[in-house]
Amino acid sequence: MATIKTNYQTPKGLDHDLEQTCDSAFSVTSRMAWLERQVKKRRSRKALLELSDDLLRDIGRSRFEASREARRRFAD
Repeated sequence: MATIKTNYQTPKGLDHDLEQTCDSAFSVTSRMAWLERQVKKRRSRKALLELSDDLLRDIGRSRFEASREARRRFAD
């Protein structure tokens, strides 16, 4: 996971507190974005199971491929 670190000009003695707050905020934001992407992928994979064989054929997939895709791990 990438963390964005930003340096600000602050009064002496406040550097550590501001840096820690910024790192935490970006870390939480990036983790939430990652989680949202994983949930969207999971929903898409599960939706494949609901497609008819004709629709799967239209997108170039077989029932076996759809089943295999739906069984993939959450973070995969």
